[in-house]
Amino acid sequence: MTAYKLTQNTDVVIRLEDGTSIPRGHRWWDDYEAWIAEGNTPEMAVGLDSLRDQALATLPGWELTERAASLDHASHRWRTTPEALQDIRDALLAGIVPGNVWVDADRAAVPTTLAQLQQLWAACVTRGAEIYQRRLAMESDIATMTREQLESFVPGWPAQ
Repeated sequence: MTAYKLTQNTDVVIRLEDGTSIPRGHRWWDDYEAWIAEGNTPEMAVGLDSLRDQALATLPGWELTERAASLDHASHRWRTTPEALQDIRDALLAGIVPGNVWVDADRAAVPTTLAQLQQLWAACVTRGAEIYQRRLAMESDIATMTREQLESFVPGWPAQ
C-alpha cells in the first residue's frame, strides 16, 4: 500500500514507495488526498533543527567509545578506559612503576620505566585532545549540513 510523508513545505508530500515529491495541484495529489480520506495518516516531517539535534546527540557516545578504544604507542596497544587512565595517573603521581612493568591491552607485562610511562601518558593526552577536536569539528559541520547530509550523518574520523 502506498504511504506518504509530510515535508516542511505544506504544499509537497513524499510518496514513500518511490521517494517522489508530489506538489499540491499535481494529478497525484488527488491520490494522496484519497489516501487521507481512507483514514490513513502520513509520516510526520522532521525539521532541520530536530535532525541537527539527533546528529549532535550521537557525539557523546562516539567520544566515549573513541576514548576507551585503546591506543597504539611504543609498539604496543594500551588500554585507555577511564580506569586504565586513572592507573597511569596514580603511578605518575606516586612516581613509581610497580615492578617496573606496565600491562598492555593484550595483558602482556611490558618492562616500563617512569619516563616511558610519562611518554605513554603524553600519548593518551594527545589522543584525547585529537578526539575532542574532532568532536568540535563535527559539531561545527553539523551546524551547516543539508537535510540529506544530516539524514545520513554518522560520527567518525574523516576518510584517509
